[in-house]
Amino acid sequence: MMSFDNAVGFLSVDVEEWFHILDDPAVPSLPNWAGLESRLPHNIECILSILDEHKVTATMFWLGWAAEKYPALVRRCADGGHEIASHGYAHVLAYEVGRYKFREDLRHGKKIIEDIIGKEVFGFRAAGFGTTTDTPWIFEEIREAGYLYDSSVFPAKRGHGGIADFRMEPHKINTAKGVLLEIPQSVVEVYGRRISFFGGGYLRIAPIFLIKWGINKFQKSGLPLVVYVHPREVDPEHPRLPLKLHRRFKSYVNLKSTIPKLHWLCENYRFELMKDYVKQFNVQGSRLRTVNS
Repeated sequence: MMSFDNAVGFLSVDVEEWFHILDDPAVPSLPNWAGLESRLPHNIECILSILDEHKVTATMFWLGWAAEKYPALVRRCADGGHEIASHGYAHVLAYEVGRYKFREDLRHGKKIIEDIIGKEVFGFRAAGFGTTTDTPWIFEEIREAGYLYDSSVFPAKRGHGGIADFRMEPHKINTAKGVLLEIPQSVVEVYGRRISFFGGGYLRIAPIFLIKWGINKFQKSGLPLVVYVHPREVDPEHPRLPLKLHRRFKSYVNLKSTIPKLHWLCENYRFELMKDYVKQFNVQGSRLRTVNS
């Protein structure tokens, strides 16, 4: 088990709009997105303000549709020292759209972002952590599209996505096109069950003492922690979709807790960019192989 030099790990942002929610018939389809109110610029500025205040940089997984709409905002994030990674283009679930459409989506999103920032994009995160046992081809497609690392696996049971017995530590995955470094979402084992306190609704629901307990557990084990937020989660006043009850709870509970928790995390822990981690533990180098052995 490798040391992470006392760094808590990675602070990441899935950059998407308030209506980019999954698994509910009330969610508008792609042709309707352009006509909806946009809250993204305001919410990204809020997140950037928090990060700037604490001198923290984040890995920002931009949805290609959003990047295409706000290229200047993408460049502003990049100029601020934040890593620009890809969240695909149209927020599709891999196991719903299938291999071919997923391939098109992840490549389209990558090209849009690279054309905007003029630099290669190394990282990818699928919508909804939508990697499952039904998508064994997903790592092959991600690596073949030119990504060096992926952060799409949720190594526990969840509503969409999730692989319950997946490895919890960063490790290499060999594909026909080369090695892909997988950086799974962080979960902790509580009485034999894997639970997350570190992103999205999990971060909003969990009290700080539980989040702190989970972080301490990660630091003792040497595993880097992955924290993620969505821009809509710093905006308690954003519009609501008429979701089913369980989706409404997961999407809208405790929105007012996100900003205080982000400040707390930034004040108390150190974060690194995922691309720097990949450089430190070269995907084709011997240091990474020790993690995989």
